[in-house]
Amino acid sequence: MRQRTLQCLMCGHRFDPAQHVVCQSCPLQKGCELVCCPACGYQSVDVRASKLARLAEFMLSFRPSAARDKAMSHVLTLADVSPGCQAKVVGFLDGFPAERRAYLQAYGLAPDEWVTVLQHRPVTVIRLDHIELALETELAGEIEVQAIRREKQDEDRQ
Repeated sequence: MRQRTLQCLMCGHRFDPAQHVVCQSCPLQKGCELVCCPACGYQSVDVRASKLARLAEFMLSFRPSAARDKAMSHVLTLADVSPGCQAKVVGFLDGFPAERRAYLQAYGLAPDEWVTVLQHRPVTVIRLDHIELALETELAGEIEVQAIRREKQDEDRQ
């Protein structure tokens, strides 16, 4: 039988939920639909244990996802840029709220600006000049970029 591993949505730690000692000693274990990360303690719903989560996953599988739409159109977004890389902002995808666009542009996130992606979990964090912004992953997936390159750390230190 294959060992089941999950990845924590908060810290990225991979673990086997059946081997988690804390969950085995919990009085609420029977019927519990949560999985706790042994590294950070973050709780998430165990899709295999929750009938409602399985139903939602099934229903959402029929909806075209933004990721599939983006893959078909070959648009590159901030969510696609690996941590430690820089990307040149092209603009915002169609349907991006005007008030959010104005808010981000006030911080310097505008077309033709270079940003450095620092991390994607639990949220996407980017650096613009000397400002670091935390963006929801969904929001990062709506900011179009081009010309990805590795960050030049030597230039930043001088």
